Amino acid sequence: MANNRSFIVWLHGLGDSGPANEPIKSLFTSLEFKNTTWSFPSAPSNSVTCENGAVMPSWFDVHELPVTANSPKHESGVLKAVQTVHAMIDKEIAAGTDPNNVFVALTLASVLLYPKTLGGGAVFGGFVPFSSSIVEKISPNAKRTPILWSHGMADTTVLFEAGQAGPPFLAHVGVSCEFKAYPGLDHSISNEELRYLESWIKTRMREMKVALALLAKPITALAITLSSTIGFVLLSHSHQQLSSLKSKTHTHSMANNRSFIVWLHGLGDSGPANEPIKSLFTSPEFKNTTWSFPSAPSNSVTCNYGAVMPSWFDIHEIPVTANSPKDESGVLKAVQNVHAMIDKEIAAGTDPNNVFVCGFSQGGALTLASVLLYPKTLGGGAVFSGWVPFSSSIVEKISPNAKRTPILWSHGMADTTVLFEAGQAGPPFLVDVGVSCEFKAYPGLGHSISNDELRYLESWIKTRMPGSS
Repeated sequence: MANNRSFIVWLHGLGDSGPANEPIKSLFTSLEFKNTTWSFPSAPSNSVTCENGAVMPSWFDVHELPVTANSPKHESGVLKAVQTVHAMIDKEIAAGTDPNNVFVALTLASVLLYPKTLGGGAVFGGFVPFSSSIVEKISPNAKRTPILWSHGMADTTVLFEAGQAGPPFLAHVGVSCEFKAYPGLDHSISNEELRYLESWIKTRMREMKVALALLAKPITALAITLSSTIGFVLLSHSHQQLSSLKSKTHTHSMANNRSFIVWLHGLGDSGPANEPIKSLFTSPEFKNTTWSFPSAPSNSVTCNYGAVMPSWFDIHEIPVTANSPKDESGVLKAVQNVHAMIDKEIAAGTDPNNVFVCGFSQGGALTLASVLLYPKTLGGGAVFSGWVPFSSSIVEKISPNAKRTPILWSHGMADTTVLFEAGQAGPPFLVDVGVSCEFKAYPGLGHSISNDELRYLESWIKTRMPGSS
């Protein structure tokens, strides 16, 4: 592309200023940002309730600290601030920027209430700033804008519970959300979060460049805002935090770029019947990928009146709900078989970071268990229409290395076999454990896998494979 400039707007937190946040841009050192123009606007001065009415830079009013999932909301102020952000977006689009190339980070309200699909939104230490009544104002286009949500588990200003409430809200709305929990992190931004944000934006910039090359659209614009919705409640210590963010990241290449993907089928199915899935992964990154489609052993299944069929473990009832009985002993036995396959591949020379476990329905539940209980960090686990197949007592068996394995969780909102509520229960469980989970809700999808899900899975794995950055 001849013109590949990008535009990033960063909206600061309560009592802060735009210029004080400018050191952030020095951390985005990748070549993709060489033509990036940054903007750090300052909020107007307003009286703030949680600060005893003191007048300070504030995008909208914050009623109490700490912020909880049930804190009062200043919806009128949020909506007024949203108009300001939308005006910035409108100006860029009017200048020729494709809406799909606009990113608003840390600004949930602005993304959800914008009438067009944007490139993405990122929320750091934030919360849902409005009631469920706002859902009717969210357009179908806005629901296609992906959200990155990061929250420190030791946050005492915007409590972790407030962040946890975000993904279920978004899943209910039908918005894709990747939730990243950071154990030990308080109400601040870590180097790790900013490095991941850089990578997250870069991935979408590369995708946009391909799309824009086809559409002959010249400009990429990103609007990055530091807020809970528009204003992230960031205390004075954030200045010290920002001044210390000096580290830079460099992606290392690996000599061994082989990868391994295990696909675990659902109840009553077989491995060979699922093999056509691999034909959809046509990107060059998969030329050195070994696929495995194992078949479950035949077992008596309670939900099918004791009938014997291929089954990884017992299922007590259909539909599966968030509170359905769990066959933990059966799950743990099946996990051992999956681990044996992974061990064999790693012994053959595959790096654990290039091993991916994917599964549908019962296979999705087994995928989750297999990844969480493996002693090493893997490339990732992908759960399709699955559920959490064990109780919270299993948490003590999850190693620190396993907690670093990212999870992709996809679920159809019209699923009547494994209810959507069962899928929704996954991200909060993982957040409590300290595992990063991207949850993608698919409106209208029943208990099946769609082409959209598989296309996204291909992209998701590609970004985690050797040579990706």
